[in-house]
Amino acid sequence: MIKTQRYGDITQFIMGRIMGEQLVYSMACYYVDGLLIDTGPVHVADEIEAAFADYPVDIIINTHHHEDHIGNNVVFQQKLGVREIFAHHLAVPLIKNPALWISRLRPYQHMAWGEPPASEAFPLDGVIKTGQHEFHIIHTPGHSPDHICIFEPRQKWLFSGDLFVRERVPTLRSDEDVTIMLSSLHKILEYDFSTLFCSSGMVVTDGREAVRRKIIYWEDLREKVRGLYQQGIEPDEIRAKLLGKETILYEPTAGDFGKINLVMSFIEGLKK
Repeated sequence: MIKTQRYGDITQFIMGRIMGEQLVYSMACYYVDGLLIDTGPVHVADEIEAAFADYPVDIIINTHHHEDHIGNNVVFQQKLGVREIFAHHLAVPLIKNPALWISRLRPYQHMAWGEPPASEAFPLDGVIKTGQHEFHIIHTPGHSPDHICIFEPRQKWLFSGDLFVRERVPTLRSDEDVTIMLSSLHKILEYDFSTLFCSSGMVVTDGREAVRRKIIYWEDLREKVRGLYQQGIEPDEIRAKLLGKETILYEPTAGDFGKINLVMSFIEGLKK
């Protein structure tokens, strides 16, 4: 299913699967002035042409190579005539050849978002210009090595991909690095943005303050993890003491998504 929501000049496209009567495993793409940020999961491929009938796409930017962000690149290229798809240079070979990483997808990822087909992509060159806007590219690894955020200085928009998600995040994917993510969160505070547009679908009008609050939450939690770890307490007990029971998504994702991953990532960062 694809749903749209307007935020001034920006149109948000929420894309996901319907299970029962619920839209699940959804993510958000954003359209403004001929630019589309991410293309969503392949499961909605049959809906793309109708959904974008009134939204001519000239340029696509992928915030990173993950399957829920590049799944419809090829639809835009082959059916809607989009020739320019850009991503961080680390993402380009992974977008062109998903076979390099598809084998690492978990069963829940196959079910939720599917396997993206190969598509053409080009490395970003720092700034992307549309008719009315200039978008600056910020490399923000941590969620993935190739992750970027996209900043429009005149409007003070920041498209944050999967960097922010929400303020209080007590969980982590097993392949994320919270120490690097914290560095990326500090990095985006160097830019004068106000509104944050997240791939989770959240649109945060006090974006800078929300990022600061997220940093404080994670850094406070890191210090608590440090204290308990230095006392010799085991990671799973640290998780229980600080974050409570494991998330309900831990078992369905075979441990790929969980509170223990955040604790372990903090511990790995403390060892460096």
